[in-house]
Amino acid sequence: MRTAAAALVLVVLFALGALAAGVLRHPHYTPDGIVYARYAARDAGYSERDATLAARAFYERTPLMDVPRYRALVELDPAVAFSASHIFENRVLYPAIVALLMPLLGFKALFAVSAISFVLFGAALFWLLVSFGRPGLAALLAIVALALPLTRGLASSDLTDMLAAVWWTLALGALLRLMRGQTRALLVTLTVASVLLTLTRPTPYLIVIPALCAAILRGLWPALVASFAGVASFIIVAWVTHAYSVTEQLRWVYANEPGGAYGSFASWYRSALAVTLLFTLREAVRTVLPVLLVLAAIYGAIRLRVRDEMLVLLAAAIACAIAIPFNPVPSALSRVVVFPLLPVFCAIAQCFVCAISEGALQRRARQEVAA
Repeated sequence: MRTAAAALVLVVLFALGALAAGVLRHPHYTPDGIVYARYAARDAGYSERDATLAARAFYERTPLMDVPRYRALVELDPAVAFSASHIFENRVLYPAIVALLMPLLGFKALFAVSAISFVLFGAALFWLLVSFGRPGLAALLAIVALALPLTRGLASSDLTDMLAAVWWTLALGALLRLMRGQTRALLVTLTVASVLLTLTRPTPYLIVIPALCAAILRGLWPALVASFAGVASFIIVAWVTHAYSVTEQLRWVYANEPGGAYGSFASWYRSALAVTLLFTLREAVRTVLPVLLVLAAIYGAIRLRVRDEMLVLLAAAIACAIAIPFNPVPSALSRVVVFPLLPVFCAIAQCFVCAISEGALQRRARQEVAA
């Protein structure tokens, strides 16, 4: 217990050091961020017109103004600003939290929420990994995940990704721990994390798919029911906010990408999906590590005593990849697919090493008894 606590402290200290050393010094302003700024200002009590003008005043002092396409988004007419960004309407939690901090930090609260989430993500990832044992390895993997340029970049951004990663990692960690023993606290954690994930980014399928796998393998039907709390919250928020359907979301992507080169929407979608899938496969092979981790998970499911855990993690990886048909844009893959895969891949590595070392210890013990 003391070793685990010390390892967790090390992870948190590294996260805080990364924030001080660079993350907080180099904010990453994005065109999506100004949308969240408008929503946060509205949540803080501004009228839609005043929220648009206040967000514009803040983002006019950022590098976005150097790019004509982004400058046009910053300077949207207040009369159409909210309707033009309606696709983000059902991502309610991030701007709501930002709104709470705005009286103290102004629009810098966008980055404060991401920075705080960076630290919480490191702690949540450690909690997930240490469920397999070996706190030292869990801390090392969590620190590596925090140190990645992708993670640090999202921690310095005005986007929902870092906050969503906290809920996704907590939900996956609770599910994996439930496979080793059901408790009310873990079921509550899974339920709450599933809801908060959906309120941050509308991806209820992320936890439902691995939860379904766990239910089939281990009879964890209460966990599957808990994961459906995210689906329920998704439906409620979609109804209240009149959120876009899947087709409307794809048409929005089509309208904001150079789709004219492909002709019709159908032609664009077929071409964009094929290009994105090929890009994904090529990058996975080029970087090698994703392929090795998937092979490790398959080996663990076949040869080691962690079959169920590895199958659930493979199901989680498939759930992350489901985002590709919903957003077939290669430039978006790092955020919508690779980053959610990070806790999954870390868990595969942790599970694999712990299973191998446990097997070696058992063989040694049997040899000593035989001797």
